[in-house]
Amino acid sequence: MLYYLLIILFCLIKTSNVMIKRSFLTILFLIISILSVFGQSINRNPQECVAHHLKYTNAKDYDPDKAARSFYGLSRTDAADLANKLKLTYDGMGIYIPVNKIPDNPEYIDSTSNQQKFFILPDRLPAIFVEKIGNAWYYSPDCYNNINEMYSNVYPFGSDLLYDNIPRFDNRKFLGVYLWQYLSFLILIFLAFFSYFILKLIFKPLLSFIADRSFNFHMHLPHKYSKTAKVTSLILIFYVLKYAFALIRLPIGLSSFLITSIDIVIVVLIGILIYRIFDIIISYIDQKAKSTPTKLDDQYIPILQQIAKLIISIGVIFKVLVLLNVDVTAIIAGLSIGGFALALASQDTVKNFIGSVMIFLDKPFKVEDWIEIDKYSGTVKEVGFRSTRIEQLDTSIISIPNNIISNQALVNKGERNLRMYETNIAITFGTSGNSIETYLSGLRKIATEHPKIFGKYYINLSGLGTSSINILFRIYFITNNYDEELKLKENITFLLIELAEDLGIHFALPSQTLYFSKPPKPDNLNESSAENLEILKSKLSEFFKSKNFGQIEDENNEE
Repeated sequence: MLYYLLIILFCLIKTSNVMIKRSFLTILFLIISILSVFGQSINRNPQECVAHHLKYTNAKDYDPDKAARSFYGLSRTDAADLANKLKLTYDGMGIYIPVNKIPDNPEYIDSTSNQQKFFILPDRLPAIFVEKIGNAWYYSPDCYNNINEMYSNVYPFGSDLLYDNIPRFDNRKFLGVYLWQYLSFLILIFLAFFSYFILKLIFKPLLSFIADRSFNFHMHLPHKYSKTAKVTSLILIFYVLKYAFALIRLPIGLSSFLITSIDIVIVVLIGILIYRIFDIIISYIDQKAKSTPTKLDDQYIPILQQIAKLIISIGVIFKVLVLLNVDVTAIIAGLSIGGFALALASQDTVKNFIGSVMIFLDKPFKVEDWIEIDKYSGTVKEVGFRSTRIEQLDTSIISIPNNIISNQALVNKGERNLRMYETNIAITFGTSGNSIETYLSGLRKIATEHPKIFGKYYINLSGLGTSSINILFRIYFITNNYDEELKLKENITFLLIELAEDLGIHFALPSQTLYFSKPPKPDNLNESSAENLEILKSKLSEFFKSKNFGQIEDENNEE
């Protein structure tokens, strides 16, 4: 074409006829006009294709015929209709197309498919792309069905009819928005608030009914059901608002801001809803855990809640970043490298976490157990991710890292079904053998007849001390309660003292005594010993008649 223009220009220079020059100039003007028209119809690169489509579907420069030139293989009417639908879909979804970021290279090749294609928004609109057909770039014919489907999703059946019948009482604008659009926006907000209160009243009993049927028993959780109903209502309302805002067709800048904001709010609310539902499930697990004899599984509840909250929060944050067009892949890569460095710097924290996992798997103790580890002892109050909290005798709380607990010898005194009571009874020298034998018999009878004493016992004359005759008294109580253990020890101690008093036996004190006495005559000794033995046996019989062990058992059961 340029070759012909040069020939025409050469002829104009050579000829002297004015009429011929004018004719040639007219022909030249027509050729240039035709070329300019054809030049507009050719999209030389991906940027021009998208830019022409967006420019001529905009209200300011609206020209459906020119916008149709970005579509290939369709009639002008069908192409214009498809161009308009795609632009309305962008607006309804609140998508702003950054034209300046689209490549202007006519020979652009997509690195993924190795074809001359360009995906406009591969994350949000993977089905919409332009491709080179012949010498020009067009929206791919493969996208046409996707455009119609997307338009139907954004504008359901009847949306066009509703939009056409919205009263436009005033075409004046304020800050780029029509006054009728302001009014429509306010009406939608009012209807949303009204619908929220109605839906909240419907969802609360519905959630309670579903939960009761799912868990096979009634859980009285009105507060949790109310919160879940509120969040569910808000999600539904914001979904409706998202489509309703598309109907009033706000400017793309405002529409993009509103739709993106609503999407973020919906994502956050969905995260909260998942957590609320999980909280109801946790309440069910908590009730089941309380019905079990062990209390360690009760500690699973707060840990499960923390893990769920962490996972849901991370998911919500990443989804919000995607909505804000942030490159999440780069963030994940950075976090992985940073996480590796953090793991190296926080080895103790990792060890403590692994230690907590081992505690829950191995279950060396449960909550409210009395444990002894290293130089610490006390009642277990809570098992966390990093440490275990123990209440000591002075009611102070000490936190021991789980790594230490999982790697050291631990004495669990809370698992005992039997509690040992051991004491050395020291009686004075000069106590006769008959008295000692009778006292030992009485002690053994206490051990066999007391309802709270286990059958295994050790009651023996253990030896002679420097100032006393020693008796080992070791028994086992049938209890796993510390308060009851103390009461039983007190009860047995009183019995030991009262039995000694009745038999005339005296407890020895640490001392040294010199005795000056004459040895008794053999006949008198044997006679008095026999009489003394009968007296002691009689006193022992009277002692046990006075003690009603059945009554002791009834009193313990009442307590």
